[in-house]
Amino acid sequence: METHTDDSVFEMIRIMKATYEKDLSIYEEAFLVKTLKRRMAGINVNQLDYPLYLQENGDEAERLIASFQITYSQFFRNSLTFAVLEQLVLPQLLSRKPENGELRVWSAGCSTGQEAYSIAILLEELIRTAKKPMRFRIFATDLSREAISIAKAGIYNEDEVSNIRMKHLKSYFMKRGEAYGVIPGLKDKIDFSEYDLLDSHSSNPPDSIFGDFDIIFCCNLLFYYKTAVRRSIVGKLKRSLAEGGFLITGEAESIFMGKDEDLKMLSSSVPVFWKLRHFK
Repeated sequence: METHTDDSVFEMIRIMKATYEKDLSIYEEAFLVKTLKRRMAGINVNQLDYPLYLQENGDEAERLIASFQITYSQFFRNSLTFAVLEQLVLPQLLSRKPENGELRVWSAGCSTGQEAYSIAILLEELIRTAKKPMRFRIFATDLSREAISIAKAGIYNEDEVSNIRMKHLKSYFMKRGEAYGVIPGLKDKIDFSEYDLLDSHSSNPPDSIFGDFDIIFCCNLLFYYKTAVRRSIVGKLKRSLAEGGFLITGEAESIFMGKDEDLKMLSSSVPVFWKLRHFK
């Protein structure tokens, strides 16, 4: 990268922090530069002129921040992880719970809701066949207000539901024209809310009150951040996990997560980690 390019990127970071109180330095460098270039190309402003354009246009600053919020998601993403969840992790957790107990799940960075609904479907199926009555509650959070709005609506087109088993599609969705809507009974067990994982004043979503989650999903999000920021997020997630709980990440994140001394990777083929001990 040429020197003037470096200077202009640093200037963009400075402007966003000084003028708009948004810190772009938290992002991993390659992701940061790629996102900036994509945004500049989209409005046809070159890299040397963009800092001044950014300084003078508050609307552009908002659009730039929004471009860092990755909202891609799909139902039952990473089929092997969900198979381990269905066959091993969830049955083990349910067996530990007392009669009429509650299993608590946090979908951190839930995007448009597919992950949270996927987990809810598996839990509904397992609880139906369990030998003792059981409840569950899923807290699903994301920084994007728009993504949370879509998640709460719970309406998806045919392509978006293509990964769902036909029996589950019939049981948990209602046909709405060319789309499918999640049934109210499933929606009622998920609390969707906006939440910033970098919020230093809280260790878990306020709606969850005390954390103590049996499972936390934080998939395909951590690698967008610099190492120090990533460690901060992981520390928060571990503190929010109940002892013996499970943290599930994306495949690409398993390399650095596997080095964590507080977590044990269940298998080298799936990014599912077991909390070994109490973490302070």
